[in-house]
Amino acid sequence: MKKIVQLVIMVTLGLMATSCYKDEIPETPIPANVSYKKDIQTIFNRNCIGCHKSGVTSPNLVDGSSFVSLTQLPPLPAEQEILVNAGDPNGSILFQAMTGNGAPQMPPNGKLSASKLAIVEKWINDGALNN
Repeated sequence: MKKIVQLVIMVTLGLMATSCYKDEIPETPIPANVSYKKDIQTIFNRNCIGCHKSGVTSPNLVDGSSFVSLTQLPPLPAEQEILVNAGDPNGSILFQAMTGNGAPQMPPNGKLSASKLAIVEKWINDGALNN
């Protein structure tokens, strides 16, 4: 009887130790062709527009306004800079802020996942298209 109880305990502990080994949300796969509307705007909608909506905090990242807010060309007001430098993620204020390298960390409560950052980086490297 003692061996049966020990076996049940060992099996139970083994199942408990291995059943929840993967509780993390899986990383978002990087699409071959990053779409601004489908991929980038979705990242903004889920992580940024709580603060970055019209009239609250610049830039406005609400769907329909965000692309122009990030990529508009001069003439710009003196205090506003182009936030996305197509083809150069490290020279883009948007990417610097998202990675916390060269600009204040956005979102301020912590970095986005590596896969989301890779999607934004690929979009910028691919020319920051409005697709």
